[in-house]
Formats: sequence, structure tokens, C-alpha cells
Amino acid sequence: MKNDRIFASWNKIEPSDSANERMLSAILERNRSIHKGKDKVNYMSKTKKPVWVRWVAVAACLCLAVGIAVPRLIDVFQNKGGIPSQTYDGPDSLVQEIAALEFNGAYYEATDIPEALERYGLPTVITENMAGKHLSYLEPNGGAGYKESATETDIELLEYAPASCRGVYVIRDGSKYLAALFCNILSLDDNASTGMETLYGFYGIESPDDIVSITEVDWNRDKAVGSTVTEKSEIAAFYNLSNSLTSYGNDDFQKIVFDSIPEDQQVKTHTDFANDLKMIRIETKDGLRFYIEVHPSFGWIYGNGTLSYYQIDAQMASWIAGNLDK
Repeated sequence: MKNDRIFASWNKIEPSDSANERMLSAILERNRSIHKGKDKVNYMSKTKKPVWVRWVAVAACLCLAVGIAVPRLIDVFQNKGGIPSQTYDGPDSLVQEIAALEFNGAYYEATDIPEALERYGLPTVITENMAGKHLSYLEPNGGAGYKESATETDIELLEYAPASCRGVYVIRDGSKYLAALFCNILSLDDNASTGMETLYGFYGIESPDDIVSITEVDWNRDKAVGSTVTEKSEIAAFYNLSNSLTSYGNDDFQKIVFDSIPEDQQVKTHTDFANDLKMIRIETKDGLRFYIEVHPSFGWIYGNGTLSYYQIDAQMASWIAGNLDK
């Protein structure tokens, strides 16, 4: 990967070497159990950093940080044809149309892949009439992405006119238009924590009234697997409860959840954590969608985008049981 600043930031959120060893075993064990009998399986080497395949690199780093299984990451990029796994295989790869952008303290992925756009509540084609206010000129960053330019270029970063916020921008690259989707905030502190209100703010959510639904979806984020919460009182309860949860950085999260586990139970515990997942889709009044991960049995929420973990209290546990465990 050519963007050293982003890569350094990702590297800093990795746990210790011994924890990496334990988590890698859990990841591979989960990989083998899911992909048993399939011909094409891509295992992650513990001695080689994953090749940067845009979206995949970001999520893979986060998977290593908490011991989440790689197949879940692969599922996010599984196309409608049912390809079991994806890696970057050159110009014909599924992820060829995705590029990186670092802007205003956050990392974005620019894409026009219809499946990716649809998952985040956008039209499957980004057009000129969706481009709003000019924010910055861009230029190629020397790798597979963009960077801000001090001079005028034929590449622009623009607001997304239908829903102006930091969660999604539009990139005009010549005559081509792409969506720049928020991936995560940038931090060089591997134990920094950020409240849920920051994540909500990226999508223009300032009150519960800015949320229209909360839905449990499959790991691939394609379809609902549970009931959809639309009742205003329940949405308000979730919003207020989630904003009040204590946030933890990666180091503190690892210590609280995994450091006390005996060595011979580490693999099982990390695998159990990976399996204890409810993928939650939050949809805004403007139609934008984003996702958080809930691990109810372990009592944690991972706020995708904040690189932070939130310990579930009794009230939030009750909300989850009443709305997601039906």
C-alpha cells in the first residue's frame, strides 16, 4: 500500500504479538470450518501484511484487532454470482473500482460498484445531479487512490447533494462520478476511543428523529434477518442509550475481554466472539445506511467507523433483548 500514513494508523491498532498469534489461530479455524470442501480459500499469512485491496484492507485490519473471522469480510464482497471469496486479482477484480481517500481526519473508499452503493442506501449509479458544493480538488496519490491537491485539477470532491454530511461525498473524476463512503476516522493512538455521537454525526444524525429504522441484517449486509424497529420511542431509546455507553480503545478492550482468558481457551473465546455477532443497519431520514456490530453475549458493541468499542449496560441489554432477539 502506498499511503504510509493510513497504513501506519492501521498497524498501530493491532494487539500484541502474542495476542495476534492467538487471534490468528481463531481466524484460521473459523475460515476452515466455513470454507471446508471449497477449492478456493484465501488464508491470511501471519508473517505477511495483507495486500491492500481497498475496502478489504481496512476491514481485515479491524478483524485482526478483535479476532473477527475473515470469512465475514469476504462475504461483504461476495457478488450476486456467489463467488466464495475475493482477493485483488488485477484489472478484472471485483474491487477494481474502489480507491482510497483521506480527507478531513477520516478515511473514505471511493466506488461506483452498485452493490456497495446499495448497501449504504445510495442509488446504484452516481450521477452529476447528485454532486453538490465543491469541497476540494483531488489528484492521484501515486497508488490506488486520491489525495487533496493544492491546485485546480479535473478531479473534485463534492458534497452529496441529496444528503449533505461527512458520511458520503461525491468524487468527479473527469466525466466519471463516484461515491466516497466513510470508512473510519483516522487516529495514530491505538487506544483512543470515540463516543457513538461522533459516528452518528458523520451521517447527519443529531437526534433520534434523524433515524427512521434499525434492522438486524445478515453478515453480508444484503438482507434483513430480524424485525425492523421503526417505532419512534424504541429508536429514541436506542439512540440515547448508545450515546451514553462507555467507549473503550482497542488496548483497553483487549485487556477487559481477552487478557484474563486462560491460554488454552483463547482460540475458542475469539471464535465465540466472532460468532456472537448481530449486524445492525441504521437508516437515516435521508436514506443513508451505516452499520454497527453487536456482540450481545459478550456485552459489546463495535461502532464501525469509530475504531471504538462500547460496553453494553443493563438498559441496552434489555433493549437488544426486546427488539433484536424476538
